[in-house]
Amino acid sequence: MNNRDEDYVSIPYTKGANDDETIPHEVISIMVDEETTLHAAWRIYRGLSQTEVAEKLGIKQAAVSQFEKSERPRQATLDKLAALYACRPPQLTLD
Repeated sequence: MNNRDEDYVSIPYTKGANDDETIPHEVISIMVDEETTLHAAWRIYRGLSQTEVAEKLGIKQAAVSQFEKSERPRQATLDKLAALYACRPPQLTLD
């Protein structure tokens, strides 16, 4: 067996605070297939409509639609969504 280490280059990177978070494969598949944000994919994964999320959060459906277009909603919104989707807030973004 040949030692091919010389064929590889080490690429330096800065470890992110959320690098150890895991996201279910199904959620990532929804995000890619539906071309949507990660937190919208979680909603779909949990089988909820935007209207149902709005009702549970006490807001209008249009507000859900608005923050689902944002890659990085406010932290307070992420906290509420994480509780609703039974996940951790860092699992809702790709930071």
